[in-house]
Amino acid sequence: MSKTDHLDEQILEILTKDARISNREVGRLLNVSDVTIGKRLKSMQRAGSIRLAALIDPAALGLNCAAFIRLKVVPAMAREIAAAASELKEVPFVALTGGTHNVVTLALVEDRHALAQLVHNHFRKWEGVHALETHEISSSPKHRLDVVRITEKARNKVR
Repeated sequence: MSKTDHLDEQILEILTKDARISNREVGRLLNVSDVTIGKRLKSMQRAGSIRLAALIDPAALGLNCAAFIRLKVVPAMAREIAAAASELKEVPFVALTGGTHNVVTLALVEDRHALAQLVHNHFRKWEGVHALETHEISSSPKHRLDVVRITEKARNKVR
């Protein structure tokens, strides 16, 4: 794990506001060379601190229904069920958790009908699922996309 310094943090703050800004412009704003900015970004990428990517607006793709699907599963099967959920194109997020529901997923689908189909055709059919709860997201007062957990698997794809 690498630490960022004050300059790295300033670079990230600028990129969070406008990811399309050039290294030259970032350097100008911070009074350092564009070469320094490029080296800092490469270093943070190699260390796995950052990953440069495009963010997609699900609604622009017709995915107007988002829901958390929380599963109570046989503990010994939690990783297997999480892996199965990870394979679904409608599921961009899967987590293993403690507590009553030990697998939590986020589903992005076209509408409520598609959500019901996803739940009934997949989640409810998996062996080891004792119970599930579906919580449709009606609004999201806070949704920070500038801080996203990157898994080791995703980190290795960048290298």
